[in-house]
Amino acid sequence: MHSQLLPLLRNETTKAIRRKLPYFGLLMGGLICVLTYIVADEIGTANAANAWGYVALSMQLVFADIGLIFVLVFAAMLMADETRSGTIRAVLAAPVHRWEFYLAKAVVGLLYMIAMSLVCLVLSALLARAHYSFGPVADSLGEIYPQRTVLANFLLAWVLSWVPLATIVFCGLLLSTIIRSSGAAVAVSIGVLYVIEFTKHMVGLDPYIFTRYITYPWQVLGQVAQGVGYQWRPEVWRMLGLCGAYGVVAFIGGLILFLRQDLNE
Repeated sequence: MHSQLLPLLRNETTKAIRRKLPYFGLLMGGLICVLTYIVADEIGTANAANAWGYVALSMQLVFADIGLIFVLVFAAMLMADETRSGTIRAVLAAPVHRWEFYLAKAVVGLLYMIAMSLVCLVLSALLARAHYSFGPVADSLGEIYPQRTVLANFLLAWVLSWVPLATIVFCGLLLSTIIRSSGAAVAVSIGVLYVIEFTKHMVGLDPYIFTRYITYPWQVLGQVAQGVGYQWRPEVWRMLGLCGAYGVVAFIGGLILFLRQDLNE
């Protein structure tokens, strides 16, 4: 049997495009960018002293809450929507491997995550360009970081920000596989996220929870924008290791559960 991954991926992408939730998530992310632009001067933070700092601040605020929630909710509905409506039986009745179906869902979740990140980044950059400068970072004594160095860190921060967000996608997909009602999957995913975020500091688990790195790349870019010393290593290796471990466990765990599920129940 020939692989049906590409047709499945096209089908899942088409279904995602026809839904309203992804666009509402992009709208809310964009709204946070605009609000950040409006209040950046009132906040009075050094992070927003130039265009680089404004983008770093904007992306931190987007994915500290609203953007993160919509990425998680989108992933949590991917499989639960199919099992709730029963359409998954019709799909798997075709010559399709279950692992291909699951992988297509995961890829669509990642594509939405990248789309959310890209839209917010472009909007933040456009707003920043209207009021600030994307030049070198300098102070009254002269240039601190040349434009090339800041741009390299800017692109690195953007790509690295996908790592914890991808882990969020895999965790949402895992919950979507366990819980067969889309509404319940959304409620549980948001509830689990908030419980973890509110309690991890109190019980001393923060160093072991990957969500601590959701805004980490943008925090480093904020340091670059301020003209202070910054350092990616060794913390970036810890981020990659921790997020990678959670992501692999969530993806493989969800895949194994899906492969063994009796969808006729």
